[in-house]
Amino acid sequence: MKRLLNRNIILIILFIFLFVTACNSPEESEKNIRTIEVGSQNVQVEIADSPQEWELGLSYRDTLQENHGMLFIFPDAHRRIFWMKGCNFDIDLAYIEPDGIISEIITMKKEPPNTPQDSLILYVSQSITIKYTLEMIGGWFDEHKITAGSRINLPQSGN
Repeated sequence: MKRLLNRNIILIILFIFLFVTACNSPEESEKNIRTIEVGSQNVQVEIADSPQEWELGLSYRDTLQENHGMLFIFPDAHRRIFWMKGCNFDIDLAYIEPDGIISEIITMKKEPPNTPQDSLILYVSQSITIKYTLEMIGGWFDEHKITAGSRINLPQSGN
């Protein structure tokens, strides 16, 4: 009887551990995900609106799902600089003005593994009034015929 009781306690503890671990995993439902319209395409974007999220970006991911990306929302409009630190695939980057118009699109190429930070290519916006950037998997904008001058329907969040 005591052996059966100990086994049941172990199973209960294991169940609680698995439940808590599953609840704390960074699943998509826990991320700040929004649907936006890019040209005529609906896209699921993860919102990056803090310095920690801006620095991490899409680093250390293997790929993106189809029609998924990351929208960087900045508190003000300035010239922006991006890099490919720790990125495992090519990324298309759209620099976006405060009114939601894409000013330029750049394909950022995957850097060789372990490239020193001071050797990374810097992708500097031409415009000095960039408030948003959208990162999609490399080639996405060409594939969907979205160019500079296209409009992004930005999420309404006060930013």
